[in-house]
Amino acid sequence: MNWSDIPYMWQECFKEAWSSFQEGSRPIGALITDSEGEIVARGKSATFAELSDSVISHNELAHAEMNALLKLDNRVHQKVNSYVLYTTMEPCPLCFGAFYMSGIRNLEYAAKDKFGGSTNLKDTTPYLSRKPIQINGPIAFLENFSILLNVYFDQMIGFKRGDKVQKLMAEDYPRAVELAGAWFSGQRLKDFQQLEVQGVYEMMLDDLYEG
Repeated sequence: MNWSDIPYMWQECFKEAWSSFQEGSRPIGALITDSEGEIVARGKSATFAELSDSVISHNELAHAEMNALLKLDNRVHQKVNSYVLYTTMEPCPLCFGAFYMSGIRNLEYAAKDKFGGSTNLKDTTPYLSRKPIQINGPIAFLENFSILLNVYFDQMIGFKRGDKVQKLMAEDYPRAVELAGAWFSGQRLKDFQQLEVQGVYEMMLDDLYEG
């Protein structure tokens, strides 16, 4: 699927992820839409750097989903059941719990995370069984892109704690993990500050599906 064919919400979500990458943090992006389908909050992963427009940063809790959810003022957003949380990676236990407690009942995620992804927590306790949560993911035409960016980032910063995560990701996304390694070795994103996310996506399509 070409970039121009990707639904607008997902384009915007990945723009947040790429902005996080460019600002020196993990390339995960999130956004929230209201009952009218309008974007009311955006979030970037800010665990590694102080990013623009982030509520929390330089903190292990500064995940993209958290930065989006914390922007919802209850005085303004009083009825959020029909809102949707979009994120480029399956939420971890922290973010899934925050999503559930926020009152939002619709979750869309691009790529599954076999290491930390925790959407399977749904219905595991009496509390987590109370709400009719709707979960959709992974998204076939986006999951490789999310994995590619995250694995590349870990290799770029020499994040050794990410080795176990990458091994599990490789079980579900072998081509994306392999391509991330090849891109890093070949410095394909060395000019990342000058690149736009749609261009990087098209580069991935060319390499991932060549031949």
